Amino acid sequence: MTTPLRVLLVAGEPNDEARVVEALREGGHGELQACVVRTAGELGAALERGPWEVLVCGEGSPGLDAVTVLDAVRERDLEVPLLVLSEHRDERGAGEVMKAGARDCFSRASLGRLPAVVARELEVSRLRRERSLMARVGEVLAGSLDFQETLQQVARLMVPELADWCSVYAPDDKGQLELVVLANEDPEWVERGRDLDRLFPLVPEASSGSALTWRTGQAQWVPELRAEHLLAWARSPEHLRVVTGLRLHSAVCVPLRGRRESQGVMTLFATGDRAAFTAADLALFQDVGRRAALALENARLYHEAQEAIHLRDDFLAVAAHELRTPLTTLGLQLGSLVQRSRSESPALCERLERGLRQVRRLGSLVESLLDVSLLSTGELPLSPERVDLGELVGEVMERFQAEAEAVGCGLRVSVAPGLVGQWDRMRVEQVVSSLVANALKFGPRQPVEVRGEEAGDRARVVVEDQGIGVPAEHLERIFERFGRAVSSRSYGGLGLGLYLARRAAEAHGGRVWAEQRPEGGARFILELPLEPPARRGAPS
Repeated sequence: MTTPLRVLLVAGEPNDEARVVEALREGGHGELQACVVRTAGELGAALERGPWEVLVCGEGSPGLDAVTVLDAVRERDLEVPLLVLSEHRDERGAGEVMKAGARDCFSRASLGRLPAVVARELEVSRLRRERSLMARVGEVLAGSLDFQETLQQVARLMVPELADWCSVYAPDDKGQLELVVLANEDPEWVERGRDLDRLFPLVPEASSGSALTWRTGQAQWVPELRAEHLLAWARSPEHLRVVTGLRLHSAVCVPLRGRRESQGVMTLFATGDRAAFTAADLALFQDVGRRAALALENARLYHEAQEAIHLRDDFLAVAAHELRTPLTTLGLQLGSLVQRSRSESPALCERLERGLRQVRRLGSLVESLLDVSLLSTGELPLSPERVDLGELVGEVMERFQAEAEAVGCGLRVSVAPGLVGQWDRMRVEQVVSSLVANALKFGPRQPVEVRGEEAGDRARVVVEDQGIGVPAEHLERIFERFGRAVSSRSYGGLGLGLYLARRAAEAHGGRVWAEQRPEGGARFILELPLEPPARRGAPS
């Protein structure tokens, strides 16, 4: 089925209509829907009625030269190629008209050129529409990782601009095709179409349509749907009656094939007065199908990755809970043995203390895993209380004294008095401990300095080491989950300490960050909101 060429003609001379129609028909444009206007009012009304595929302006009508016609088109934000017929314009005048926006300009004596020029402009318009469509498809596909929503948006781009019906079948959990998207300009027809699919579901062994494209992976193009096609498709007389009533006359089925496997089948139908699908339409639909398939595959991979992450987090949470109790018991028993052996066997006591430090280190890793599982479901829970930062830092440094001696680091601590805030003691200890442990790990045999100071309405803890430092490009990455700036083979750990430190600081309304020291090493800064000055001196 072909649709008439829609031509709007501004007649400048009495015989312009007959000459233009004759030239187009002789040039192969047999079916025409031409509208002739002679005044500005008629032109405006015709442009509003549109759309028009070609606008031919025969100059000579008073007040309707080519520039005036172009202005009327632009005022309505239309994209219609303008071709100008003239007896008077020389080469320079034609150039001025073309510069103003006309697509071509020739004399009435050269009307034999008109069919070829019209064909060229129709092709240019088609390519422009395709580029616009593919740009919108790209935006849609890039902006969604939801399988169903991606398909819905692609179908909305197809209908009604390029087709009257668009359906997408995709495999369910058992690999059977099911209708996931059906689009039509009329919502009532969409419901009827879904009812039809429920009454006459897709037959996997069908010799045509979506089922065949799914099995073979090959596109199907039926420019003209004839009675025999509908008979082969119909499952019963009632089915045939309903399908015939849809007035389908052209169809295309394209596979949605991704990198790994097929994601489904997209089928498009033309009905009523829409032109039959062409080879160019088939190529366009295949291109859309390929892009949609890649986006759908990405959406599936994303959801599979999310599911894997959830499974991992669940496993870590369960494993951490199971390890916490025996580690606590083991730590208590080792601590008791350390106390009993301190005077009886100093050598045994030293070995037990090393074992106790490793148990505590393992316990810290377990707590980190539990915190990660908490953060995957929301923010870290806090139990604020009045905390003196000087006391807290002193306790943390006391616990690290033995470890610092073991790696040859001297600890220097200075904390200004009166740094008090409403904080979760355990979480702040966790942050300070993480920063100190980090300094000892990456700066062995070098001094580590810890300072506590007031910075406006904030308390600040600064931990400086003279170790390997942090490259500038990794200053933010080290605070990401499992982020690190060095190989895990050279330095142990899960890459969680600084991530949890930042999240704990942010949960308090504070922050933590890293800097490079000009003289070498790294500087880590923790800031937390202080109590108002009037309350800092109050008793705890």
